[in-house]
Amino acid sequence: KIARVMGIHRNTLRSYLKQNNVSYKYSQISDADLDHAVQEFHQMKPNSGVRYLTGHLRQLGLRLQ
Repeated sequence: KIARVMGIHRNTLRSYLKQNNVSYKYSQISDADLDHAVQEFHQMKPNSGVRYLTGHLRQLGLRLQ
């Protein structure tokens, strides 16, 4: 989608990312660690939904599938 918005081919974007050492892969995190992060979030914000949780995890530097 980013490549389309930029008007370049996705392979060109991948090449630029690789040249600049930008990782676009998913984070390696265990189920237990992810569960812990989710539990901590829900303790802080018990009424928040999935979108807020996703944003919080991204803020922690996690890129999840």
